[in-house]
Amino acid sequence: MNKGVRGLLVAVAIASVGVMAGCAKQAASSSEAIQHAKTLKAPEQQTDYLVSQAQAFMNSKDYQEAIKTAQYVLSSVDVRSQAATDLLGQAKAKLATDAQAVIGNTKKQKGL
Repeated sequence: MNKGVRGLLVAVAIASVGVMAGCAKQAASSSEAIQHAKTLKAPEQQTDYLVSQAQAFMNSKDYQEAIKTAQYVLSSVDVRSQAATDLLGQAKAKLATDAQAVIGNTKKQKGL
C-alpha cells in the first residue's frame, strides 16, 4: 500500500476515534488521560480513548503530552496500535521542528 493511501487511512481512523470517543473533553495532562483510561474495561476502549486524547494534545500543540500519551498506549495497552505509532512520530517531529526554530531564533538574536 502506498504511503498516501496509508496516511489517508490513518487520518480517517484517528478522526473516527474522536467521534467514537464521543468528543470527550480533553484531559489536562497525559497523566489525567491515562488515569481515566484505566477506568475503561476493554483495552480497545482504552486505546481509542488515549489515541483521541493524544490527537487532542497534538491539535492544541502540546506535543510533549501527545508523546507521553502515545508512548503509554504502545508500552502498556496496545503495542501494535498504528494510530499511536503515527501520532508518536508526528509529535516527535513537531517537537523537533519547534526546538530547531527556537535554536534558530536564539542564534539570530545573538548575531550568530
